Amino acid sequence: MDENVAGSSPAPGHSRLRRLNINLLYALDALLHSPSLTAAARSIALSQPALSAKLRQLREHFGDELVVYGDKRRLTALGEALLHRVGPVLREVDDTFNLTLDFDPATAEREITITAPEAIELMFVSRIIPDIRAAAPGVQIRMVPFVHGAVQKLFDAGVDVAIVPHAMADPNLGRQPLFRHSLAGLVSRNHPFAERQVGEAEYLGARHAALLDEMEQALFGPYGPNDPRARRHIVARTSLNSMLPLLALGSDLVVTTSNWFAQYNAAILPLKLVDLDFEKPSSELVVQWQLYRSREPVIRWLVDQMARGVDKSTYRHPEFR
Repeated sequence: MDENVAGSSPAPGHSRLRRLNINLLYALDALLHSPSLTAAARSIALSQPALSAKLRQLREHFGDELVVYGDKRRLTALGEALLHRVGPVLREVDDTFNLTLDFDPATAEREITITAPEAIELMFVSRIIPDIRAAAPGVQIRMVPFVHGAVQKLFDAGVDVAIVPHAMADPNLGRQPLFRHSLAGLVSRNHPFAERQVGEAEYLGARHAALLDEMEQALFGPYGPNDPRARRHIVARTSLNSMLPLLALGSDLVVTTSNWFAQYNAAILPLKLVDLDFEKPSSELVVQWQLYRSREPVIRWLVDQMARGVDKSTYRHPEFR
């Protein structure tokens, strides 16, 4: 066997990496994201001369200035290319060196990061957090804003598990179904539509409040021009699910939303459900996680807690059983 093939001599690129200290990654991240050298040094508890020395090392390694200081700080083209790459690498490094497969909910002390669409966070995640906290009092739950689009970007931002609409789910990630939901109407308790079936003609004759198009379609998928939602008369739009029920309160507006979210708000506010008596879509919400973490006890435990929380979190209404 060729001795070089056997691995006695590392590849040239590996030799360069071995000469670098991992702390340079933290210095690089601070330099790329901070408005000044002083601010970058302060953010990682280094003196300015010490960070200047690390900047010289980085410039030598990359053969590029990376950050140019003057009247106005700017990143070079390579600095811009590195800007959003370093953070995910640092999170992976931290995850690697802090990894333990030991997880006892009763004694564990760690942070768990979850993300979900705002409506799901409000009416589902908020209901299961008390049980998670009771079972694991030393675990801190951190909710981060949900971003529509590629699910992998959520994990690149440091999320442990994400609750996502089926239409957005990534087949290359671990997944477990949570629940299905469909469309329902929500109106003020004195609205003529309150607690009854409403056909398409009545629905189209009403005034409506709705989410922004891309947010609404993210939960149930796109709809064509003949769909009643495309033809309704919308007089108010919002980027917040939490704002929708408030727009219906004391008004003549009809809100079309997830039946879970509608039931949740009808249970806590003076609002009533509307059964939409026309063809309407349903969609599934799933939990996702990175495949390489599938055997980690903390991930399995968290997904199990979410699955157990589904029945407890459901607001049952006779028309939606």
